[in-house]
Amino acid sequence: MVMKTYLKSLFRMFPRHLARFFTLVAIIIVSVGFMSGLGEVKGKINYALNNYYIEQNVSDFIIKSESLFGFSSQQINILTEKFGKENIMKGFSYDVELEGDTVRVQNFDLNNMKINKLELLAGRLPQESNEVVVERQTTDIKGYSLGDKITFNGKEYNVTGIVRNPMIIHQIKEPSFLEGKHLDNVIYLNNVAFLPVNDIYITLNDRGLFDCFSKEYKQVIDQLKSELELDNARVLTLYENYGIFSLNSYANKVGSIASIFVVFFLLVTALVVFSTMTRLLDEERGQMACLKTLGYGNFTIISKYLFFITIATLVGGLIAWGVGIGLTDILYIAFGIQYAMPSLPTSMPYLFYLFTFVIILLSSLLVTLLVGFKITRSKPATLLTPKAPPAGKRVLMEKMPFVWNKLSFKYKSSFRNVFLFKSRFLMTVISIIGSTVLVLAGLGLLDNTLKLDMGSSLVLLSTALIVFAGLLCALVIYNIANINISERNREVATLMVLGYHNKEVTGYIFREIYIMSAIGAIIGLPIGYGFIEFIFNFIEFGSSANVNWWTWILAPCITIFFTFISTMLLYRKVTKTDMNGSLKTVE
Repeated sequence: MVMKTYLKSLFRMFPRHLARFFTLVAIIIVSVGFMSGLGEVKGKINYALNNYYIEQNVSDFIIKSESLFGFSSQQINILTEKFGKENIMKGFSYDVELEGDTVRVQNFDLNNMKINKLELLAGRLPQESNEVVVERQTTDIKGYSLGDKITFNGKEYNVTGIVRNPMIIHQIKEPSFLEGKHLDNVIYLNNVAFLPVNDIYITLNDRGLFDCFSKEYKQVIDQLKSELELDNARVLTLYENYGIFSLNSYANKVGSIASIFVVFFLLVTALVVFSTMTRLLDEERGQMACLKTLGYGNFTIISKYLFFITIATLVGGLIAWGVGIGLTDILYIAFGIQYAMPSLPTSMPYLFYLFTFVIILLSSLLVTLLVGFKITRSKPATLLTPKAPPAGKRVLMEKMPFVWNKLSFKYKSSFRNVFLFKSRFLMTVISIIGSTVLVLAGLGLLDNTLKLDMGSSLVLLSTALIVFAGLLCALVIYNIANINISERNREVATLMVLGYHNKEVTGYIFREIYIMSAIGAIIGLPIGYGFIEFIFNFIEFGSSANVNWWTWILAPCITIFFTFISTMLLYRKVTKTDMNGSLKTVE
């Protein structure tokens, strides 16, 4: 019978606190969804890049002869003996100005390429000596069409195919070997016998060593590079490949940004859980007292609320999985504007998602446990007595009569209430500070990205950060304002009985939220400045000097705007307060 009563109270808790449940779910969706969505970008790019490196058998070295006659047979034999025949590919290339364009002409045995495999996107490979394939069109590479005729060195060639070279994945301003030039076109000849070998492409036996420029890979490459520096030869590695190296570098920058923002989102989420569960447990003090008198232990009583927050986190986390994957894929696709991205991986270990979800779940359980033990330590008689409201105190502004005396009664009342409930004040202000800092960081990153022309992927990342920070701010304010209204139903009902109009009542309640939001937004600016400096130093990109002056005004305005939206969503809850029911509650 006793267990049946406990189970009833457990399952009745969900419909009774449905609004709080969905608020917690929404917070988890926004926090875990954004953190995992942003955090998985690095992993997905590196996972795809590693697969691409192996599938296309990308060369680790390009040795370029500076001799007019290219490499000698003896030099080629030495390299073949050192690395193995299967790890060596011979080729010829040169960059030339052709009709005002910078064109790279390369010669390979196109039908037997096992290193740096060209992807045939359209048409076919050459079959005749007067046929060529060309690099696909990008933002800056003009490209040719199938059937076009190209004339150089006094000979006309027909374009039979369009290909993609895995060594040319950058879509914008692919560097040429000509000083200060960028490629306009790339033409691939097929095994022209009379051309010398002036390029040798080398791959390492251990393809897993690459692992997106791992430390072990760098050590091996540095050692071999010093050994490969032959006379009249230049050794290039993937560290000199503009596309592959910069893509990996951008992925690492996104990963660094994600690791920083995890802390902020985690902090704000923990504050929301703390405020929500504290209010929920306070409302159920009477039930706790009854359960204690029935012989239930403190942990058994608290386990109800641990179950509540666990279910909310699991539901939010499950939806956040989809949100996170969607955000990751959007950011991954955005990189495709700047890079010829490898195919989007469909299966990979989502470690960042699991990490953030577990951290959020454990922190939520810990917060609930601490609040629960603090309350259940009280005796049943104490729990059955409603908590006394804090005693009114003079605020600092009252000691400044030249300011205080000029305020109307409603503002004096608001300022007193703001500082009367210290925990509510701190939670609101800290949450607004966190949101302002995140929005400011997003805007600052956007300013730097646009001014330094660092690519569309970072523009989208900055936009996502601003949107999710704003949503987080809105949910935090909604939750705190909702708790504020629930705690003050009797006060609201009294004002309505006294004849206050709806705008006056809502103004009385929401004015305090706006005051706290303004305080948090103002404090958030200097903290945001320090945070931006930390980010730019950490990721070695950008500067606070590149942040527009109006960004410092826009950031707090965005935060306050989301605060306004949240209060408007609660307008009806205030104006529809049950006066009779609220005034009957025990004081």
